Amino acid sequence: MYLEAFLFGLLSLFSAIIPGGGLVLHILVGIFANSYYRNKAKKTIEQTSHMTQWEAVQYIKRHGGTNVLSIFVTLLIVVSLAVAVIAGIAFFPTGENETHSQVLQSKTFKTDHFSFTFPQDWKQEKENTSLDLKCLTYDEDLLTGVLDYDKADYTDNFNPEDALTSYIDELLLQHDNPEFIEVMRDEKDEEKRIKTVLYSGELDSDKYYYIISLAEFKDFDKFAIIVQIVRPSQFEKYKSTCEDIINSCQRIQ
Repeated sequence: MYLEAFLFGLLSLFSAIIPGGGLVLHILVGIFANSYYRNKAKKTIEQTSHMTQWEAVQYIKRHGGTNVLSIFVTLLIVVSLAVAVIAGIAFFPTGENETHSQVLQSKTFKTDHFSFTFPQDWKQEKENTSLDLKCLTYDEDLLTGVLDYDKADYTDNFNPEDALTSYIDELLLQHDNPEFIEVMRDEKDEEKRIKTVLYSGELDSDKYYYIISLAEFKDFDKFAIIVQIVRPSQFEKYKSTCEDIINSCQRIQ
């Protein structure tokens, strides 16, 4: 039943695209295949009713049994498909090239002293803002704001972390039911320190998450406070994007 086998192979390929399609196909085959095979064999045998025994045996051999050639044809098809898949991976790779493509599709926005890398579909808003940099997604689900600070403007006993605390207090005074959630990170390497805290607050009956970060560089008299505002329902969706933007912070000499 080579034609039936070929059609079953095609259906198997197409059913793999449809969720649950393979399961349905195999259930149907399990229900009907045996009776279909029996009926086909019965019809083949019935065709020999007017033949001699020798003719009947030859007829049944031609219309049943297995063909050695079909084994090699099947192996050739399987090997060809495997080669096609391997060639596809080789000539259309993902991974590093995909990451490189994403970098090419990003854009850079700057304050006077810092630069940040944003996804390509972000926009910068320059009007009606007290922030040194204000950027939003085009659907405005996530806002990122940056404020530049100069250490020279503060006394020796006032450090960047004090400025972070002062900014948080000032921001949350404008909100109802402010709540500290967690310190998301506090990391320091040879070049810079990043500290990120997460707060929530309500404004005009709407609840928001505030991801507030301090970016401080070694041997640099400027530092930045980054605030990212998102609704709680969108937090997980944009969490990695927020981290990428914070990590992209670079000083401008």
